[in-house]
Amino acid sequence: MTASVDVLEAGDVIEIKYCLWRATSDCGEDVVVRWIRAYVMACERGAWPLAHLADGQATEIRPFMTWRWVSRVDRRVPVAA
Repeated sequence: MTASVDVLEAGDVIEIKYCLWRATSDCGEDVVVRWIRAYVMACERGAWPLAHLADGQATEIRPFMTWRWVSRVDRRVPVAA
């Protein structure tokens, strides 16, 4: 599920889909899909929401990124998959 980034609020927990390309031993390529957990830190008008990834990095959540909710700040309950 990817909704508009306008619905995110600081405190939301989401997962962002990342596609990683890896070289294989037979000189080919392999695509690995990973969902990385992220904590939305800031949502300010006129700027992309800022999230802290589980691996310690920070990223802006852009409209082209595929993401899904884990929990929302307004009710702090898990979102059914």
